[in-house]
Amino acid sequence: MGRSASIVVGIPKLGLNVYSVVSSLLAAGWSYDDHGHISYLPVGDRGEFDWQWAELDRWPEVAAVIKSKEGEGELVGVSLVYEDTGSGGEFLLNPSDDSLLFSLTINMRDVQGVSGVVDFTWYLERLIPAILRVGLSIEYLECNQL
Repeated sequence: MGRSASIVVGIPKLGLNVYSVVSSLLAAGWSYDDHGHISYLPVGDRGEFDWQWAELDRWPEVAAVIKSKEGEGELVGVSLVYEDTGSGGEFLLNPSDDSLLFSLTINMRDVQGVSGVVDFTWYLERLIPAILRVGLSIEYLECNQL
């Protein structure tokens, strides 16, 4: 049986800063290179989670999609991995409830020496500074492993 893990972060005023948070994550070492392509949710997805893929050189177009979705108050979804580790997953930034859901689906990292237990600290150390760098605060954090 597989396992799943996620991190939920409550970020007041996220709805007005979705693109800034994504940009800050990229500046902090996260990459949109998801196995050679960009994975993202299109404009007008309306909860269908019809993930789209684009070539890496099309990031400016995907960034425009993110900005458009932010302007419309739509759920923004983009898959990101951290630097050369290949660890990451889907980031869902929800302006309607000011939350970021990070589903850890790509090369999940375990606590060193403890197989099967997700190292949430590793992810949080690479996530929280990027959020704070934008000038936002964190209202709550939830880390879940099933």
